[in-house]
Amino acid sequence: MPGERLRVQVAGRTLELSHLDRLLWPDAGLTKADLIDYWVRVAPYLLPHLRDRPLVCTRYPDGAQAPGFYQKDAPPGTPPWVRTWPYRTREGRTIRFLLADEPATLAWLGQQAAIEIHPWLSTIGHPDRPDWVVFDLDPGPGATFAMAVEVGRLVRHVLAALDLDAYAKTSGATGLHVFVPVIPEHPYPVVTAFARRVAAVVQRLRPDLVTTVRAVARRPPATVYLDVLQNGKGKTLVTVYGPRPRPGAPVSMPVTWEELERGVEPAAWNLRTAPARLRAVGDLWARAAASRRSLTPACRRLGLDVGAGRLPSPV
Repeated sequence: MPGERLRVQVAGRTLELSHLDRLLWPDAGLTKADLIDYWVRVAPYLLPHLRDRPLVCTRYPDGAQAPGFYQKDAPPGTPPWVRTWPYRTREGRTIRFLLADEPATLAWLGQQAAIEIHPWLSTIGHPDRPDWVVFDLDPGPGATFAMAVEVGRLVRHVLAALDLDAYAKTSGATGLHVFVPVIPEHPYPVVTAFARRVAAVVQRLRPDLVTTVRAVARRPPATVYLDVLQNGKGKTLVTVYGPRPRPGAPVSMPVTWEELERGVEPAAWNLRTAPARLRAVGDLWARAAASRRSLTPACRRLGLDVGAGRLPSPV
């Protein structure tokens, strides 16, 4: 019934849920109950990739079509069993970042209408040293997802020449995310400098297709923006298997390079269809997380003197 409050059990935890009939994606007829159900169903695949990572959530209490807001600090009323991690900012403020390591935490986030979950690129065990390098490929006006895939292949080619693996996932919007699993041995500024160098090489290979200009108005038409700025500390991208506040409730889904060669339709994976894909192909992201390599040789090949602790000016 509308407004009814329910007490439910999720993996041994008791949660109180309310407003389960609230439409979060009105165009698709998907409710808060559907979001909570989704988070619980994908928990076995998702939790290994969130464990010990500070989370930034985007909540949409009035639905995906309405403005949302970021949530970094654990809100009042956070259950005592939800893990948090205190982080002291340079300004002296302490933020209690949420951590997700059990299905009940995901269900509770669903109750908060947290449609988007954004994990850090580092864990609380080494918060200043990321274990992912990320490239966000965003098609601009006049560009297509197929063009983003072409840029993704170029990024993969350059990384392979540096003896690094690259793994792709749809963004859940119009673009593609390319992730590089690395050993957490370098601080964020080194990782960002490395990503900038790779992006510069990719842009030189296809200046007609790739841009690194951040301002949309200054980008060449029909190009793909190769964004490396999300490699900064505290910067994030939507989690793998995470839904987006867009029409149809699309989900950010890992894809193989072979699938991208054949052609994929990112909108095919959404809140309703993603669990079936996971049952069919399993956790493709697990292979990525298990294949971390040192970034040091690649940095040196690109002229980054990381051994001496010095970094040249960004290219």
